Order: sequence, then C-alpha cells, then structure tokens
Amino acid sequence: MRAPRAVDGGTGSRYVVSVAGETHDVVVDVDGNVVIDGSAHEASLSGPGPARMRTLILDGKPRAVCAETRSGGFWEFEIDGDRVGAEVLDARAARVRALSGGAGSERGAASLKAPMPGLVVEIAVETGEIVEPGAAVVIVEAMKMENELRATAAARVERILVAPGEAVEKGQILVEFAEVERK
Repeated sequence: MRAPRAVDGGTGSRYVVSVAGETHDVVVDVDGNVVIDGSAHEASLSGPGPARMRTLILDGKPRAVCAETRSGGFWEFEIDGDRVGAEVLDARAARVRALSGGAGSERGAASLKAPMPGLVVEIAVETGEIVEPGAAVVIVEAMKMENELRATAAARVERILVAPGEAVEKGQILVEFAEVERK
C-alpha cells in the first residue's frame, strides 16, 4: 500500500466538512487520496452501482456509500445503511463563512457580517423568521461574483439592517439573529 503524498500548492482540493457537531479539514489529492485533519489515508471510490450506491475503500476497508446533495453545501450520506448529514464547503466558501461572522453552529445566534465590500442583491429572509443552519440569508455581489451568505445555526431573524441595492463595507452587520428555543 502506497502512502499518500502531502497535498500542497494546488495538487488537491481542500474542503471543510462539518458532521455530528465536529468540523474537519479534508484535502483530496489528484490521485484521490485524502488527508483528514492532517492524517493521510488511501482512498478509492467505485462507479455507481444499483440505486446509485458506490463502494468507498478507505485504508483498505470497503464501505457501501450513497450520497445525495442538498442545497447550500449540505449532503445526506448513507454509509453501510446508516444515514448521516454533513455540510461540505470548499476552501473559498469556508473563508467567506468565517469572514461573515459564522464559524459554526456552536456559537448560537450571531450577527451576519459582510465578508467584503459589495452590493446587497437580495434579502432571502424576513424579520421574525426562523432559519435553519445553511439557509440563505443575504446575497451580496462583490468583485462581479454573487456570494450567498447563509445562517450558521438555527436562529430567529431579529433585525435586517440592509436593503437590496445598498452598498456595504467589510465587517458591516447585515442581519442580527436571536437564539431559538429547541423543544
């Protein structure tokens, strides 16, 4: 078994994966091997089989896997018959999330901030609305790209401080949230 080589300088794709309340740094190199939180693993994935099932071989251990994408980087996986949800962000989306004030659901309700100067294109929520993690909140255009800023935790929209067409500065608070009680 060949040891996976280190991934650097554009030889792989970097992702931030949040599952079961934990966040992991995942890099997939050009050969399909992965580095998870700095630990290298040999991996391969078979083509789709019946019912879109694939076989993932991770460090020599096969697992039956089916993955379905949801909106906003959310995925639902079935692994050996168990279902699990995960949020998968590429490195750029994770940086935008961090700059916009959302670093994960453990922070609870927090303000949504502009990650860079731009123009508000759309407000996707209303005051009083309950949002779930990953729900689109505000779309900001910056450098000719639209950035969909999302809720990082379940929260109630307390105040919307911007309007479509408004220019915003980096770090400006766009939406304030309040915590919601979970039953």
